[in-house]
Amino acid sequence: MKKMIFSAAAFGLVAVSSIALAPTTAEAIPAFARQTGAACLSCHFQTFPAINAFGRSFKKNSFTDVGDQALVEDDNMSIPAVLNATVVIRGNYTNTKTALGSAGVWSVPSETPILIAGRIGSNSGAFVEFANSMTGSVTVGNWQLVNSFDVGGFKVGVGAHNSSFGASAVMETSNVFGQHGGKLAGSDVSAVQASGFRANIIGVGAWAGNDMADVQFALVAPTGAQGTNVGIKLAKLVRAHVNLDLGGFDSMIGVGFVTGQAGKLVATPGPVAGAGVFNMNLQFVDFQAQGDIGDTSLGIYADIAQAKGKTTANAATNFFGGAAQAGKWDAWGLRAEVKPLHNIGFGVGLRSINSDPTGLAKTKTNRTHLAAFYEIYQNFELNLVYNNDKATLAGVSTTTKSTMLEFEALM
Repeated sequence: MKKMIFSAAAFGLVAVSSIALAPTTAEAIPAFARQTGAACLSCHFQTFPAINAFGRSFKKNSFTDVGDQALVEDDNMSIPAVLNATVVIRGNYTNTKTALGSAGVWSVPSETPILIAGRIGSNSGAFVEFANSMTGSVTVGNWQLVNSFDVGGFKVGVGAHNSSFGASAVMETSNVFGQHGGKLAGSDVSAVQASGFRANIIGVGAWAGNDMADVQFALVAPTGAQGTNVGIKLAKLVRAHVNLDLGGFDSMIGVGFVTGQAGKLVATPGPVAGAGVFNMNLQFVDFQAQGDIGDTSLGIYADIAQAKGKTTANAATNFFGGAAQAGKWDAWGLRAEVKPLHNIGFGVGLRSINSDPTGLAKTKTNRTHLAAFYEIYQNFELNLVYNNDKATLAGVSTTTKSTMLEFEALM
């Protein structure tokens, strides 16, 4: 697995020397659309939340770009004249089928988060999600603070986040996993996502990049909830990718790894996030290609990831690897998403996970993923997602099938 990871990384770094970036088209959340004056089909590929080249540029510019919207400006001050917000309404019906039978659950609405995002200064921006639970309580679900500057032909920035967007959320622009993982629950078949990379994690870091490549360094730690005291022990994250034109497709090859210990030392170490010190050991490679074949848009996404646990005096398990464990874990994922019409899209994917937490209990889990979406409007969709999971332990297989029908409206 290590040879696969670093061979792919080497290929990407060599290929960038001879290939240039190609932009594509797509959409954005209403808060950003109001600030920029751009239609939803400007920043995202196929459908929200996957982003294209223009969306990557907007994000690396710290969400500061404006269109015709008025600004309130003074010395050392430049903010939109109105607070740009988005209200999201989601609801779904989910049916889960196992050998014991099937069960259906209605959740309408499943959540109604409020997103406030955009410019807070000429070089600074933020994204804040207020999670509204069905019990009536409102909490900060995710937040990001980004600052960027022009240095020669590069964008250089610093940022912080406390979110479930992924450990690399300081500045992550891949659509393979995390915040931009795709409308069709595409991140459900991401190897990186399956590792636990998108758990609630706090991070602070710096990044630099241009149209050709980006690199970031961050310090990260798991957190059980917003505001959790994670102590001063932080693991190290390095993330880099190159942007390429492969046969007219806007493409990206990336690598990343997290290493070290993180958390707050308590009498009983982890595995509950925010309650102990963890080993954080993960390596991964990801790839994406987005473009058009005739009038049909096509996105291809793939990644491989590896996590290996170890036992120390302060941390008994590796945080990554699906569940707390001290053994080996590796996975790969592959998916394709196609949009043959302006308001209809389909997705198909495969994911395979090999887990051996103790060296004595090898488990293999394969997922088949099918999905479709229908856009009533650019900001109002119906989504259908089907996952078939087959787990094999000691020669015994079990199958779980889940089907979800969801609506999502963004105002």
